[in-house]
Amino acid sequence: MNEVILSKMSSKTQPEPPAYPKPLLGRKFAPIMGAVEKRTTAGKTQFQDFDLSEIPATGKSRPQVSSRSGTASRRNLTGSAQDGHTQIIGRENRETACIKTLQIGYPQSYIDLFYLTHGKFQNLEIKEQVIKDLRERLIPAEQLNREGDYPGSFQGYHELGNYFERMEIYDAATYFYDRCTEIANKRELFYEATTAYQGLGNCAYKTKKIELAISMYERGAKIGEMHDLKHSVITISRSLIEVYRLEADKLEEEGKTEQALEYHLRCLESAKNADDLIAQGTACYRMGLIYFQNTDYQTALEYFQKYLELSRSADYLDGVTNALAKIAATHQEMSNVSQAIKNLEQLNQEASENNKHSAEAEASLHLGLLYQKQGQPKKAVEFLDKHFSLARKLQDRSLIDAARVNLGIAQANCAIENFIDVVGGNLSGLIQWKTKRSKF
Repeated sequence: MNEVILSKMSSKTQPEPPAYPKPLLGRKFAPIMGAVEKRTTAGKTQFQDFDLSEIPATGKSRPQVSSRSGTASRRNLTGSAQDGHTQIIGRENRETACIKTLQIGYPQSYIDLFYLTHGKFQNLEIKEQVIKDLRERLIPAEQLNREGDYPGSFQGYHELGNYFERMEIYDAATYFYDRCTEIANKRELFYEATTAYQGLGNCAYKTKKIELAISMYERGAKIGEMHDLKHSVITISRSLIEVYRLEADKLEEEGKTEQALEYHLRCLESAKNADDLIAQGTACYRMGLIYFQNTDYQTALEYFQKYLELSRSADYLDGVTNALAKIAATHQEMSNVSQAIKNLEQLNQEASENNKHSAEAEASLHLGLLYQKQGQPKKAVEFLDKHFSLARKLQDRSLIDAARVNLGIAQANCAIENFIDVVGGNLSGLIQWKTKRSKF
């Protein structure tokens, strides 16, 4: 049918249309996952529920379409100049809309509209009442590209990509973001290129294609850095923090700790670019954990100390308490018990002052156990009793049971210590205990 239409058009004396971006005919798209599949019981997104009017207009003039006489043909495309909008005379369906778009000389818009209305994209079902809106956005974007207004054309396609992304139709969004990257890269629109790659990265991330998301974000970040686009670099760096962390998590689960460390380092650099102190500290913490698990305690300690410094700079109390706990654990593994106790006492004090009961309970527990190992049963009972009280306040049953056992053992050890002291040199105390069963 398209061949017949094209042969009829060639018999008319229409001027040769200007060049337009080549369509992405061969691109493959992966199926949408997650929440999109649950939008309808049939697995189709009902497009009539969407309002394309929420997409802002580009602010550019509408195209003037050449007819055989060289003037605009109102019968074919344009309506009255008063409203400035393209109008379609008569009822449209997907077939007639596509054919009319091709007849008036917009092949790229024809392809785009055909893809949108004929099942190219997953979970998308276009209804007749919105076909007009789509045409009114596709045709101006193509016309602006012909006229050399590449920023305007970019904006039109980017708005469509952003709209489909918000509607969770990620393959359609990717299709238009790809168009945006073609325009931006070809015409050296550097800021526009960063936003297009951000959009492509978002779509890949939301469909769980983490490696692809990393690739798209990195391209955008590189362009932003090369052309000193600070806002773009900050925005993309925030996205890179998340995808680098996800990739590192996957590699750690697979036991590939060296590769995981590389991604944590990338995460740290992106956090610096984004000026995010908490994210920097988290990256240091994660690297410290890997080195701790690999028994490289000195390197682990360095990263935990950096984590503590960054958390204090960001006034991030949870980070501070967590860092102190890990520093103490590292010193303990290095047999530096006195330093471990010092860090735990600091943790206990700061957590108590800021009502961080979980951190306070952890500090009390480890202090009690360390004092018990150091042969100081009274100090051990003091902190383990505090740990038991905090466990009850937290209402954690498993923590309460463990705290009760630890406290009981410490109290028994303390009683034995006292008994030994009595037997060893306090005869009168021993007689009193035997007669009255008084406490030591």
